[in-house]
Amino acid sequence: MGLEFGHRLGLPGALSALPLSPLVDGYQELVARQRALGLSHIGQALAPAGARLRVLDGVFVSRAPRGWTHVNSAELRRSAAENPVTEALVQRVAELCDQDPTALRRVLLYQLIELLQGHPQGGRAATAVSLGVDAGEAPALVHAARMRRRLNSKEREAAEEVQDAWALRHIRRAARLASLLPADGGRDPLLANHLIHIANLAKETDTLLVAAQRREGEGDVEAAGEAYLRVSRLAADSGRALRGLVRTHRPAEGASAPLTAELTPEAVKLAWANTMDDTEVTAWRVIRLERLPRHGPAPITEIQGRTASRSAQDARPPFGSEVRYAAFPLSDGFVDGPPLVSQPLLLTPEVSDLRLVDGRERVTATWTRPPGAARVDAGVTGPDGGGVETAVGEGGFAVCGLRDGTYRVRVSCRYRTADGREVRSPGLEESVTVHPWPSPVHDLTATARDGGVAFSWTGGEDAEVRLVEWPGGAPTSGTELQLTTSELPSPLPWRETASGVLVPPPGALVCVTAVAVRGERALAGPSVRIEAPPPVTAMAAERIAHGRARITFDWPTGVRQVTVSAEQEGRCTEHRVMRSGYLREGLTVPVGPSGVRLTASAAASTTDAVLVPPAPTATVLPADAAIAYRVAPGSRRALRRSPPTVRVTLSSSADGLAADLPEFVLVARPSTGSSPIRPRDPADGTTVLRLSGEELHRARSIEREIGSDVCRPPYALRGFLLGAKAASVRLEEPSPATLVVR
Repeated sequence: MGLEFGHRLGLPGALSALPLSPLVDGYQELVARQRALGLSHIGQALAPAGARLRVLDGVFVSRAPRGWTHVNSAELRRSAAENPVTEALVQRVAELCDQDPTALRRVLLYQLIELLQGHPQGGRAATAVSLGVDAGEAPALVHAARMRRRLNSKEREAAEEVQDAWALRHIRRAARLASLLPADGGRDPLLANHLIHIANLAKETDTLLVAAQRREGEGDVEAAGEAYLRVSRLAADSGRALRGLVRTHRPAEGASAPLTAELTPEAVKLAWANTMDDTEVTAWRVIRLERLPRHGPAPITEIQGRTASRSAQDARPPFGSEVRYAAFPLSDGFVDGPPLVSQPLLLTPEVSDLRLVDGRERVTATWTRPPGAARVDAGVTGPDGGGVETAVGEGGFAVCGLRDGTYRVRVSCRYRTADGREVRSPGLEESVTVHPWPSPVHDLTATARDGGVAFSWTGGEDAEVRLVEWPGGAPTSGTELQLTTSELPSPLPWRETASGVLVPPPGALVCVTAVAVRGERALAGPSVRIEAPPPVTAMAAERIAHGRARITFDWPTGVRQVTVSAEQEGRCTEHRVMRSGYLREGLTVPVGPSGVRLTASAAASTTDAVLVPPAPTATVLPADAAIAYRVAPGSRRALRRSPPTVRVTLSSSADGLAADLPEFVLVARPSTGSSPIRPRDPADGTTVLRLSGEELHRARSIEREIGSDVCRPPYALRGFLLGAKAASVRLEEPSPATLVVR
């Protein structure tokens, strides 16, 4: 107790040095934290609800039942630990008290006096008591507040910020702020002493600057640079010192600069390699100096206040201006060495992605305009050196009606500076050659002929006309193609007949395009669709009951509909069948008893294509014919039965029955159990009768006995038709019960 400043000074001594300025580092940040907690003064973070404060003769807080507690650094840290809400604020106050034991008393008195001076009832002791001040000190504090100088807004701002300016070595700003305060510190001895230091240091820097400028004027660049560096170390905000350091350390014109500046369309990228012993360099400060058209100091813009890397980026450069960049080495946050300086840089980025393309009597240019450019200018010079009229649009231009030859194109950007000047970039210049292009193909005609397609066209007189199929769809007719950058499909790989007809592969559905080619230039022409449906294969037909015929074939791939035609007795009937119906139900058609010629072909899948019909698949269904057989049991004679007989009869309702009839066989299968089982196929038993088609055609009806030595009864009989024409003749079978011989 009694060892800290302001403790037991006595009331007269305590009131003789009231602060006009808090004079602590980071006061604005401290106040921001305080206000974020809803506190009107810093003492409210120290005193619990209902506690009282003494502030004149040291800072005390009433803590029952212990009475008054002196608030020092230790007490502040204990208080911070007890209250998480105000912990960060109180901990910061403790750090300030570690640096200056008077810090808490100065801040608290400064804030209380400000509140009392701004309160309508600030002249009453009750107002001080309402702020938490002990009633015993309230009258004296109110009296002190009434007697202390009242600050206007600018003076109060200066009083609260002067210490930060001093701590950052911003001597020029500190001097400006000090000029707003009373020279004697307003009866604040600490502030008065502070103002004297600021004035002395400002005077010293001015003297050093004068000496540095004199040395620079005499050509002693090295001595001038050392003097400017001393000023920068004393006054970090001295623009004259920074400009002097840049002038005395800038590289010679055309020489390699230690700091490189790369101009991009949107920013400037900076990089540097340290050329000095950087053991003491902890960071770098990067600034930009802008050259003005009128005489005056170059404006300084902070690009990177503190960076540990050796690169930076100017994200908002003043386009249209000439600038120079400098990187200053820092030690403990302050300039501690000569800067690395770039060459001057004109901030006029050129267009990017400039592309020149020639066409038919045409040159087209495209580019990307830099974001900061006001507009883009372009000019075209012809092969004869004369200018070509050019209308520039947003992002490019197109000049038409040009003759063959080489043209020079120059593109530059215009920038508008902050003072209204318009600055033009140096520009980019490139050459482009207008080549001869082929004449276009105007019309393309395709005609189906001889199982293929005959093509003809008009136009393309001075070109090679190629017929191609374009993967993914053909370009629009008239599209210009450069074979150096565009891949032209190969000509159609179709077989060509002696008459010049191109035969497409079965199943083809393609778009054929005519392309006129001349050298490395080509023009897409008109297109025509060609369809060549695949053929129908494996076609067969057989008669079934009720005057119908069943037709079968392999459904062609990729086809939705097949057309089947039936030609009989001079008439032709067409039947259209869809794939789903055919696969689900098959196909039957009505036919008469006479012979029928059946043909099948795939239908076209589109209506806008030239159709190349495939050769139809055909089969002939002979005239309706039937072979019937009947088995009669043998008659009983005395004690034995005669052999059974079989009658085979050929019948037809159509004239001109064909002679190539199938062979008839009768097969017997002996019984292996209680009842005989009829044969399943011609090989499932013993053949008891065989008649050729020729015999049946000649005799029409044949009756034969079945010998008893052929098969031992009981057995079952069944007839079969054999041969290639078996499906074209119906076999009429009797009741299975009549085919069992016992």
